[in-house]
Amino acid sequence: MKQIYILTIFLTNIITLAAQEHHSRFESIDIQQYIFEIHLNDSTDKIEGKTTVFAKFLKPTQKATLDLVGFEGSTKTGMQISNILVDSISTKYTHENNQVLLHFNKTYKPDECASVIIEYSGIPADGLVISKNKFGDRTFFGDNWPDRAKHWLPTIDHPSDKASLEFRVFAPEHYKVVSNGYLLKETTLKKGVKLTHWKEMIPIPTKLMVIGVARFEVKFIGIFNSIPVSTWVFPQNRDDGFLDYSTGGKPLKFFSEIIGQYSYEKLAHVQSKTRYGGMENAGCIFYSEKSVTGKNNLERLIAHETAHQWFGNSVTEQNWHHIWLSEGFATYFTHVYKQNFYGEKIFREGLVNDRKKVIEFAYRNLLPVIDTTVTNYMRLLNANSYQKASWFLQMLRERTGDSMFFESVQEYYSVFKDSTALTNDFRNIAEKVSKQDLEAFFQQWLWQPGFPKINFEWKQKSNKKLKLKITQTQAEFLFTFPLDIELQLKNGKREIKKVIIDDWETEVLFQVEGKVENIILDPSVKLLFEIVQ
Repeated sequence: MKQIYILTIFLTNIITLAAQEHHSRFESIDIQQYIFEIHLNDSTDKIEGKTTVFAKFLKPTQKATLDLVGFEGSTKTGMQISNILVDSISTKYTHENNQVLLHFNKTYKPDECASVIIEYSGIPADGLVISKNKFGDRTFFGDNWPDRAKHWLPTIDHPSDKASLEFRVFAPEHYKVVSNGYLLKETTLKKGVKLTHWKEMIPIPTKLMVIGVARFEVKFIGIFNSIPVSTWVFPQNRDDGFLDYSTGGKPLKFFSEIIGQYSYEKLAHVQSKTRYGGMENAGCIFYSEKSVTGKNNLERLIAHETAHQWFGNSVTEQNWHHIWLSEGFATYFTHVYKQNFYGEKIFREGLVNDRKKVIEFAYRNLLPVIDTTVTNYMRLLNANSYQKASWFLQMLRERTGDSMFFESVQEYYSVFKDSTALTNDFRNIAEKVSKQDLEAFFQQWLWQPGFPKINFEWKQKSNKKLKLKITQTQAEFLFTFPLDIELQLKNGKREIKKVIIDDWETEVLFQVEGKVENIILDPSVKLLFEIVQ
């Protein structure tokens, strides 16, 4: 058994190293900026696009690829390219397997830059959702996560490559257009067409680059920490939507104070056609159209999506397998938000509910938080990435203490703001701040599957001594962790004991001052575990 355990740890470490070495999709090119010109109409679902890509070369480069889903004859969806220019000169290209291979007219040297213009058209099968909302009105909504931008935008559709952007949207004038960044201008053109021009100066990944085009009612909520906050809802549920999204500035102010400066130019809360309950697009959060009910019960969801503006958006995971740096942080800091405004009881109840979700998921899928085997990235949206990763942060907070935990988070955000990071980047900072070796801690909770399953039994032979036996019953991995034990005495007194569990069986002898009536493990909700009797 021990030999198998050691071999498993060895193999896990190899996988860990391999995943940590995966930084960027391309090592030779870095996209600096996209300018997207998109033409929409009410006659067909066909779009016309012109994308200008500004690229910087990191190595000698004569070829490069962009992601763009090609035309599919059977469905009549996908994009057809009509022309490509590189530095204003026509260039050779191939468009196969949803990638555009560019053959440059010269070899670009490191630090040289180029502009690439791609003109194209087609009906997007995904990414830009052209449909009707629940009231029957036609709408257009970007919905790119994880790598669906390539259905309508020629990009490097990978979280490792972040860029600034502009959206120049030409659409019938009865629509309002919302997007990332700040509004440069709205101009009514001929034949009932309006140009709406948004610009995002901060580099973001393609998963967050969106437009929302619909009949909107817009309300300005206020300015929070110098950031304007607004709500965009469908006219038919105007009052309900304004009420439901009314707390949109509160988490922005809170997270700015406890984490660091907000990155973006504004924050818009938008009723949309996203497939998700909420999608954290940078500065432009999309919520399911069904979220509007008039019950004013969206504060938790709004806090979660707002937390993403720091984690996932400003600090972006370099590859999808490290999505816990996005979803785990957003989940945990939603708990922190609730702890601050609604107290310890609500905070602990949230952690207990999350623990149940982790346990239920593990019985169906015994997987690590960082699962490098996944190729269908939608599968990463699970209780490991959200709730177990959140629990990891709770246990890290308990291990390092509040002060060092929040200092670690603040420094992590400061160092990687508007950039990308991997798990070891966060670990290195947490180790530096706390002055602790956290490698084994990160390994057992993030890289190996499962959690402690605990069986315990106790005997008290006298009023002075109590014998407690704790057994880890999970078959996969041994865990090491501190465990708080509450002894409830018959005389009404309570005693808290702390034990370090580092073996399959642990026996401890406690000195007590009276007859023990009951024992509670982890009374303050500090540990991810399951009691198995």
